[in-house]
Amino acid sequence: MTQSSLFSDIRMIVAKRDLFVPFQGCRFFVTGATGTIGSMLVKTLLAANREYSFNMKIVGQVRDLKKAKAVYGSMFSEMEFVSSYETACDFIVHTVSPTASRFFVEYPVETIRTSVESTAAVLECARQNNAVMVYLSSMEQYGVPYKTGQIMTEDKVGIINHLSVRASYAESKRLCECLCAAYASEYNIKVMIARLAQTFGSGMNLNDNRMPMQFAKAAVDGRDIILHTAGKSMINFVYLTDAVEGILCILSKGTAGEAYNICHDSETHTVREIAELIAHVIMQDMIRVRIEIPEENLGYAPDSTMYLSSEKLTALGWLPQIGLTEAYRRLIRYIQESQ
Repeated sequence: MTQSSLFSDIRMIVAKRDLFVPFQGCRFFVTGATGTIGSMLVKTLLAANREYSFNMKIVGQVRDLKKAKAVYGSMFSEMEFVSSYETACDFIVHTVSPTASRFFVEYPVETIRTSVESTAAVLECARQNNAVMVYLSSMEQYGVPYKTGQIMTEDKVGIINHLSVRASYAESKRLCECLCAAYASEYNIKVMIARLAQTFGSGMNLNDNRMPMQFAKAAVDGRDIILHTAGKSMINFVYLTDAVEGILCILSKGTAGEAYNICHDSETHTVREIAELIAHVIMQDMIRVRIEIPEENLGYAPDSTMYLSSEKLTALGWLPQIGLTEAYRRLIRYIQESQ
Protein backbone atom coordinates (compact mmCIF):
# COMPACT_ATOMS: atom_id res chain seq x y z
CA MET A 1 0.00 0.00 0.00
CA THR A 2 1.11 3.58 -0.56
CA GLN A 3 2.41 5.37 2.53
CA SER A 4 0.13 8.38 2.13
CA SER A 5 0.54 9.41 5.77
CA LEU A 6 4.31 9.74 5.32
CA PHE A 7 3.90 11.83 2.17
CA SER A 8 1.28 13.95 3.93
CA ASP A 9 3.72 14.62 6.78
CA ILE A 10 6.46 15.62 4.35
CA ARG A 11 4.12 17.95 2.46
CA MET A 12 3.12 19.56 5.75
CA ILE A 13 6.73 20.59 6.40
CA VAL A 14 7.50 21.57 2.81
CA ALA A 15 4.50 23.92 2.78
CA LYS A 16 6.53 26.16 5.13
CA ARG A 17 8.74 27.59 2.41
CA ASP A 18 10.61 29.99 4.69
CA LEU A 19 12.16 27.04 6.54
CA PHE A 20 14.24 26.20 3.48
CA VAL A 21 15.13 29.64 2.15
CA PRO A 22 18.41 29.89 4.18
CA PHE A 23 19.69 26.72 2.49
CA GLN A 24 19.15 27.60 -1.19
CA GLY A 25 22.02 26.45 -3.40
CA CYS A 26 23.87 24.92 -0.43
CA ARG A 27 25.34 21.47 0.09
CA PHE A 28 23.68 19.54 2.92
CA PHE A 29 25.36 16.60 4.69
CA VAL A 30 23.16 14.31 6.81
CA THR A 31 24.76 11.44 8.70
CA GLY A 32 22.70 8.38 9.56
CA ALA A 33 20.59 9.06 6.48
CA THR A 34 18.68 5.77 6.68
CA GLY A 35 17.61 6.32 10.30
CA THR A 36 14.21 7.67 11.29
CA ILE A 37 15.17 11.31 11.77
CA GLY A 38 17.92 11.38 9.15
CA SER A 39 15.74 9.90 6.40
CA MET A 40 12.79 12.17 7.23
CA LEU A 41 15.05 15.22 7.09
CA VAL A 42 16.57 14.17 3.76
CA LYS A 43 13.20 13.34 2.18
CA THR A 44 11.89 16.71 3.30
CA LEU A 45 14.86 18.55 1.78
CA LEU A 46 14.49 16.62 -1.48
CA ALA A 47 10.76 17.37 -1.57
CA ALA A 48 11.50 21.07 -0.98
CA ASN A 49 13.92 20.95 -3.91
CA ARG A 50 11.17 19.54 -6.10
CA GLU A 51 8.63 22.11 -4.91
CA TYR A 52 10.74 25.27 -4.99
CA SER A 53 13.77 24.46 -7.21
CA PHE A 54 16.10 25.54 -4.41
CA ASN A 55 19.02 23.56 -5.88
CA MET A 56 20.14 22.16 -2.54
CA LYS A 57 22.71 19.37 -2.91
CA ILE A 58 21.98 16.56 -0.46
CA VAL A 59 24.64 14.10 0.68
CA GLY A 60 23.65 11.20 2.92
CA GLN A 61 26.12 9.18 4.99
CA VAL A 62 25.02 5.53 5.07
CA ARG A 63 26.56 2.14 5.79
CA ASP A 64 24.35 0.13 3.44
CA LEU A 65 23.45 1.36 -0.06
CA LYS A 66 20.93 -1.45 -0.54
CA LYS A 67 19.06 -0.24 2.55
CA ALA A 68 19.29 3.35 1.30
CA LYS A 69 17.65 2.34 -2.00
CA ALA A 70 14.81 0.71 -0.07
CA VAL A 71 14.37 3.76 2.17
CA TYR A 72 14.41 6.38 -0.59
CA GLY A 73 12.87 4.60 -3.57
CA SER A 74 12.46 7.04 -6.47
CA MET A 75 14.31 9.75 -4.51
CA PHE A 76 17.52 7.69 -4.40
CA SER A 77 18.90 9.17 -7.62
CA GLU A 78 18.30 12.76 -6.44
CA MET A 79 21.09 12.73 -3.87
CA GLU A 80 24.64 11.54 -3.22
CA PHE A 81 25.73 8.89 -0.75
CA VAL A 82 29.01 8.44 1.11
CA SER A 83 30.12 5.89 3.67
CA SER A 84 32.58 8.12 5.54
CA TYR A 85 32.14 11.30 7.57
CA GLU A 86 34.11 13.36 5.07
CA THR A 87 32.57 15.41 2.26
CA ALA A 88 32.37 18.98 1.02
CA CYS A 89 29.39 20.68 2.67
CA ASP A 90 27.88 23.92 3.95
CA PHE A 91 25.46 22.48 6.52
CA ILE A 92 25.63 19.28 8.58
CA VAL A 93 23.07 17.43 10.66
CA HIS A 94 24.69 14.60 12.62
CA THR A 95 22.12 11.96 13.58
CA VAL A 96 24.27 8.83 14.01
CA SER A 97 23.76 7.13 17.37
CA PRO A 98 22.66 3.79 18.84
CA THR A 99 19.02 4.04 19.93
CA ALA A 100 17.97 0.73 21.50
CA SER A 101 18.05 0.45 25.29
CA ARG A 102 18.97 -3.21 25.17
CA PHE A 103 21.95 -2.39 22.93
CA PHE A 104 23.22 0.13 25.52
CA VAL A 105 23.30 -2.62 28.15
CA GLU A 106 24.70 -5.42 26.00
CA TYR A 107 27.21 -3.27 24.07
CA PRO A 108 28.14 -0.26 26.22
CA VAL A 109 31.62 0.04 24.70
CA GLU A 110 30.22 0.13 21.16
CA THR A 111 27.56 2.62 22.29
CA ILE A 112 30.19 5.03 23.59
CA ARG A 113 32.61 4.57 20.70
CA THR A 114 29.96 4.96 18.01
CA SER A 115 28.68 8.18 19.52
CA VAL A 116 31.97 9.82 20.41
CA GLU A 117 34.13 8.72 17.47
CA SER A 118 31.51 9.59 14.84
CA THR A 119 30.88 12.98 16.43
CA ALA A 120 34.58 13.80 16.55
CA ALA A 121 34.90 12.88 12.86
CA VAL A 122 31.87 14.96 11.84
CA LEU A 123 33.11 17.96 13.83
CA GLU A 124 36.39 17.70 11.93
CA CYS A 125 34.39 17.71 8.70
CA ALA A 126 32.62 20.87 9.89
CA ARG A 127 35.97 22.46 10.74
CA GLN A 128 37.52 21.62 7.37
CA ASN A 129 34.52 23.04 5.49
CA ASN A 130 33.66 25.88 7.90
CA ALA A 131 30.18 24.33 7.86
CA VAL A 132 27.24 25.05 10.16
CA MET A 133 26.30 21.94 12.15
CA VAL A 134 23.56 20.58 14.40
CA TYR A 135 24.35 17.60 16.63
CA LEU A 136 21.36 15.51 17.67
CA SER A 137 21.53 14.83 21.39
CA SER A 138 18.85 13.46 23.69
CA MET A 139 16.83 14.37 26.74
CA GLU A 140 18.54 11.39 28.40
CA GLN A 141 21.66 13.52 28.88
CA TYR A 142 19.73 15.32 31.66
CA GLY A 143 19.73 12.14 33.74
CA VAL A 144 17.40 11.95 36.74
CA PRO A 145 16.38 15.40 38.06
CA TYR A 146 17.34 16.33 41.59
CA LYS A 147 13.71 17.27 42.24
CA THR A 148 10.58 15.36 41.20
CA GLY A 149 8.73 17.13 38.41
CA GLN A 150 11.59 19.56 37.77
CA ILE A 151 11.37 21.74 34.66
CA MET A 152 14.56 21.14 32.71
CA THR A 153 15.87 24.10 30.78
CA GLU A 154 19.10 23.85 28.84
CA ASP A 155 21.20 25.17 31.73
CA LYS A 156 20.15 22.42 34.17
CA VAL A 157 21.49 18.93 34.72
CA GLY A 158 20.41 15.87 36.70
CA ILE A 159 22.07 12.73 38.08
CA ILE A 160 23.63 9.97 35.96
CA ASN A 161 25.27 6.96 37.59
CA HIS A 162 28.25 6.74 35.28
CA LEU A 163 29.20 3.28 36.58
CA SER A 164 25.97 1.79 35.24
CA VAL A 165 26.46 0.29 31.78
CA ARG A 166 23.06 1.75 30.80
CA ALA A 167 24.68 5.15 31.30
CA SER A 168 26.85 4.51 28.24
CA TYR A 169 24.24 6.27 26.12
CA ALA A 170 23.53 9.29 28.33
CA GLU A 171 27.18 9.87 29.25
CA SER A 172 28.29 9.60 25.62
CA LYS A 173 25.67 12.21 24.70
CA ARG A 174 27.07 14.50 27.40
CA LEU A 175 30.61 14.01 26.15
CA CYS A 176 29.57 14.67 22.55
CA GLU A 177 27.83 17.87 23.64
CA CYS A 178 31.01 18.92 25.44
CA LEU A 179 33.00 18.17 22.29
CA CYS A 180 30.62 20.36 20.25
CA ALA A 181 31.03 23.23 22.71
CA ALA A 182 34.80 22.75 22.60
CA TYR A 183 34.90 22.98 18.81
CA ALA A 184 32.69 26.07 18.90
CA SER A 185 35.05 27.71 21.40
CA GLU A 186 38.48 26.62 20.14
CA TYR A 187 37.87 26.54 16.38
CA ASN A 188 35.00 29.02 16.06
CA ILE A 189 32.78 26.40 14.42
CA LYS A 190 29.07 27.20 14.38
CA VAL A 191 27.78 23.97 15.91
CA MET A 192 24.54 23.74 17.89
CA ILE A 193 22.99 20.94 19.93
CA ALA A 194 19.41 19.70 19.55
CA ARG A 195 18.23 17.85 22.66
CA LEU A 196 15.35 15.78 21.35
CA ALA A 197 12.52 14.46 23.43
CA GLN A 198 11.13 11.05 22.48
CA THR A 199 10.62 11.38 18.73
CA PHE A 200 8.39 9.27 16.52
CA GLY A 201 6.14 9.47 13.48
CA SER A 202 5.44 8.18 9.98
CA GLY A 203 8.54 6.76 8.33
CA MET A 204 9.79 4.83 11.35
CA ASN A 205 11.26 1.37 10.88
CA LEU A 206 8.48 -1.10 11.63
CA ASN A 207 11.00 -3.23 13.54
CA ASP A 208 11.79 -0.38 15.94
CA ASN A 209 11.67 -1.82 19.46
CA ARG A 210 11.10 1.47 21.27
CA MET A 211 7.90 2.30 23.12
CA PRO A 212 5.99 4.34 20.50
CA MET A 213 6.25 1.70 17.78
CA GLN A 214 5.47 -1.15 20.16
CA PHE A 215 2.42 0.64 21.59
CA ALA A 216 1.16 1.55 18.12
CA LYS A 217 1.69 -1.98 16.75
CA ALA A 218 -0.26 -3.41 19.68
CA ALA A 219 -3.15 -1.11 18.75
CA VAL A 220 -2.98 -2.13 15.08
CA ASP A 221 -2.95 -5.82 16.04
CA GLY A 222 -5.70 -5.43 18.63
CA ARG A 223 -3.40 -6.69 21.40
CA ASP A 224 -3.23 -5.49 24.98
CA ILE A 225 -0.40 -3.07 25.71
CA ILE A 226 2.01 -4.81 28.08
CA LEU A 227 4.25 -2.62 30.23
CA HIS A 228 7.53 -4.08 31.50
CA THR A 229 7.83 -1.35 34.14
CA ALA A 230 5.29 0.32 36.42
CA GLY A 231 5.07 3.09 33.82
CA LYS A 232 5.90 5.91 36.23
CA SER A 233 8.50 7.69 34.07
CA MET A 234 7.45 10.97 32.49
CA ILE A 235 7.71 10.96 28.71
CA ASN A 236 8.57 14.19 26.96
CA PHE A 237 7.66 13.84 23.31
CA VAL A 238 7.87 15.55 19.92
CA TYR A 239 6.31 14.38 16.67
CA LEU A 240 8.76 13.71 13.84
CA THR A 241 7.59 16.58 11.61
CA ASP A 242 7.94 19.05 14.48
CA ALA A 243 11.41 17.65 15.23
CA VAL A 244 12.56 18.18 11.63
CA GLU A 245 11.26 21.76 11.68
CA GLY A 246 13.04 22.34 14.99
CA ILE A 247 16.34 21.06 13.60
CA LEU A 248 16.09 23.33 10.56
CA CYS A 249 15.22 26.27 12.82
CA ILE A 250 18.28 25.65 15.00
CA LEU A 251 20.48 25.22 11.93
CA SER A 252 19.49 28.61 10.53
CA LYS A 253 18.94 30.64 13.72
CA GLY A 254 20.80 28.95 16.57
CA THR A 255 23.79 30.29 18.50
CA ALA A 256 27.13 28.45 18.27
CA GLY A 257 27.95 26.20 21.22
CA GLU A 258 24.44 26.26 22.67
CA ALA A 259 21.80 23.57 23.20
CA TYR A 260 18.08 23.67 22.45
CA ASN A 261 15.36 21.35 23.72
CA ILE A 262 12.93 20.09 21.06
CA CYS A 263 9.76 18.95 22.79
CA HIS A 264 6.02 19.51 23.00
CA ASP A 265 5.85 21.16 26.43
CA SER A 266 2.14 20.65 27.03
CA GLU A 267 2.22 16.94 26.15
CA THR A 268 4.24 15.42 28.98
CA HIS A 269 2.70 12.22 30.41
CA THR A 270 3.75 9.06 32.23
CA VAL A 271 4.30 5.87 30.26
CA ARG A 272 1.19 4.44 31.92
CA GLU A 273 -0.89 7.48 30.94
CA ILE A 274 0.20 7.18 27.31
CA ALA A 275 -0.66 3.48 27.24
CA GLU A 276 -4.08 4.22 28.75
CA LEU A 277 -4.67 7.02 26.22
CA ILE A 278 -4.09 4.60 23.36
CA ALA A 279 -6.25 1.87 24.91
CA HIS A 280 -9.17 4.07 26.00
CA VAL A 281 -9.20 7.09 23.68
CA ILE A 282 -7.74 5.86 20.41
CA MET A 283 -8.82 2.21 20.62
CA GLN A 284 -12.02 2.96 22.58
CA ASP A 285 -11.38 0.20 25.14
CA MET A 286 -10.96 -2.56 22.54
CA ILE A 287 -7.61 -3.30 24.19
CA ARG A 288 -6.34 -2.79 27.73
CA VAL A 289 -3.09 -2.09 29.57
CA ARG A 290 -1.33 -4.81 31.55
CA ILE A 291 1.83 -4.60 33.67
CA GLU A 292 4.21 -7.57 33.52
CA ILE A 293 7.64 -6.79 34.95
CA PRO A 294 10.29 -9.35 33.87
CA GLU A 295 13.13 -10.52 36.07
CA GLU A 296 15.62 -9.91 33.26
CA ASN A 297 17.12 -6.41 32.91
CA LEU A 298 15.95 -5.19 29.50
CA GLY A 299 17.90 -1.94 29.73
CA TYR A 300 15.15 0.53 30.52
CA ALA A 301 16.22 3.92 31.81
CA PRO A 302 15.59 4.61 35.51
CA ASP A 303 12.30 6.32 36.39
CA SER A 304 12.47 10.02 35.64
CA THR A 305 9.89 12.70 36.39
CA MET A 306 10.98 15.80 34.56
CA TYR A 307 9.41 18.31 32.22
CA LEU A 308 11.47 19.62 29.31
CA SER A 309 11.07 23.27 28.42
CA SER A 310 11.22 24.34 24.76
CA GLU A 311 11.07 28.05 25.59
CA LYS A 312 14.55 28.68 24.22
CA LEU A 313 13.67 27.17 20.84
CA THR A 314 10.24 28.80 20.62
CA ALA A 315 12.04 32.11 21.06
CA LEU A 316 13.59 31.40 17.65
CA GLY A 317 10.14 31.08 16.11
CA TRP A 318 9.50 27.31 16.35
CA LEU A 319 6.18 25.93 17.61
CA PRO A 320 5.10 22.26 17.78
CA GLN A 321 1.94 21.42 15.85
CA ILE A 322 1.12 17.76 16.54
CA GLY A 323 -0.21 16.65 19.92
CA LEU A 324 0.20 13.20 21.44
CA THR A 325 -3.19 11.74 20.46
CA GLU A 326 -2.86 12.86 16.85
CA ALA A 327 0.76 11.65 16.81
CA TYR A 328 -0.26 8.10 17.72
CA ARG A 329 -3.16 8.16 15.28
CA ARG A 330 -0.77 9.13 12.50
CA LEU A 331 1.73 6.44 13.50
CA ILE A 332 -1.01 3.81 13.59
CA ARG A 333 -2.19 4.84 10.10
CA TYR A 334 1.38 4.64 8.83
CA ILE A 335 1.78 1.09 10.19
CA GLN A 336 -1.51 0.02 8.61
CA GLU A 337 -0.46 1.47 5.25
CA SER A 338 2.91 -0.27 5.43
CA GLN A 339 1.56 -3.76 6.05
